[in-house]
Amino acid sequence: MNKINRIKDYWQALNQDPSTKKAVIFLRRIVVFVIIGIIIYQLFLIGWREVLTSLPVHPLFYVIFFILYVTLPIAEIFIYRQVWKFRAWEGFKAFITKKVYNDEVMGYSGDFYLFVWIRKKIDKSGKEILKNIRDNVIISGINSNSIAVLLIGILIYVGQVEILDFIDDLNIVYVGTGVLITMVLIVLIIQFRKYLFDLPLKKALIAYSIYFTRFIIHHALLILQWAIVIPNTPMSVWLTFIAVLVVVNRIPFLPSKDFVFLWFGIELSRMLNMATASVAGMLLVSGALAKVTNLILFSLISYYTDPEKLEEFHKTDKSKLIIDDK
Repeated sequence: MNKINRIKDYWQALNQDPSTKKAVIFLRRIVVFVIIGIIIYQLFLIGWREVLTSLPVHPLFYVIFFILYVTLPIAEIFIYRQVWKFRAWEGFKAFITKKVYNDEVMGYSGDFYLFVWIRKKIDKSGKEILKNIRDNVIISGINSNSIAVLLIGILIYVGQVEILDFIDDLNIVYVGTGVLITMVLIVLIIQFRKYLFDLPLKKALIAYSIYFTRFIIHHALLILQWAIVIPNTPMSVWLTFIAVLVVVNRIPFLPSKDFVFLWFGIELSRMLNMATASVAGMLLVSGALAKVTNLILFSLISYYTDPEKLEEFHKTDKSKLIIDDK
């Protein structure tokens, strides 16, 4: 335990060091600038005029975007009301803000905001609140990762995606092994869940089912949105894009994930012999809409929210938000 305490003390001291904070901010900006630079270069190779003429014009594309934007905040209302009591509308605003922080600041910064927001609203210790948040992060990760592995396994087995032709010595044994390992991990997590998270099995299964339902609805709508722009595209191609999107979204602390997916999407469209300009225009508009929507909603919510709460969040020492199991 002394070693663990020393690690915690070192981590807290490192996080409190002003030079560390400056280095993290500088590194994040470098990463974002590099990604944006790569995307600009890719768009230059495609041709700006071709990209601009390929931007989505169908109204349904934009209607679906706004539905997609709120699927996660709405799902999280039902998930977190299993462990916390709060008004649905207040929760919706909090989860929108959480989404903005995770999208625009850094992965899991939104979870820190959620901790600060709920701490004054319920009669629970900070340790218990952190465990509730941790449990839901774990369940969400299990849901996304298990579906991604299953999806990739199906694509490999069916063999309909051209990118898989570049993988040598691929056979059913590898696919079966991957699926088996995933199932074993799920069984072990369920068996030893009390050591990993505190949620009762019933509530954990309910949370998982909500995440799963949201995942299916969200990504089905996403495929529909893409199909509006590029019709007559094989389903296997869209499933490949979904698999890549899930993997990108699960990378922790990665800034501007929508730009990263735009980068990967352009490269993937070339590999799959798609209309690269249409893919670039579609993903570029989605990314820009997400940024603008985040800015507008965050500004409105911040304006009508007690400024002391946001100020408290910004002053919170994130390094102290560590669950102590002593």
